[in-house]
Amino acid sequence: CLLAGPMVQSAVIGANLGVISTVAAAEAGPFTVHFWAPMSKWMISGASFMDLNRPTEKISLAQYTALTFTGFFFSRYALLVAPINYTLCSVNVALFGSSAWHLGRKIKADYM
Repeated sequence: CLLAGPMVQSAVIGANLGVISTVAAAEAGPFTVHFWAPMSKWMISGASFMDLNRPTEKISLAQYTALTFTGFFFSRYALLVAPINYTLCSVNVALFGSSAWHLGRKIKADYM
């Protein structure tokens, strides 16, 4: 429940649970959108990693170009915003890597 969030966060922080309390108190921790938006973006990166051997005829040049550039630019953006969002940076590095892999395979198959 949205209204119980601040009370739960305070309880977790006050319980002195070490790393768990530290993460709960973070500006980009699990009680903020700065945490959950990148976590849902892991589904896109995960799907891309699960499909590393996809046939090149099923790879869209436009889609993987867009995903590669998104991963590249937003990796840097995640380190410029306040609070610095390392979770967002890591998911975008993964997105860049997996998408660049697919893009490279597509370009090699179609143009080289």
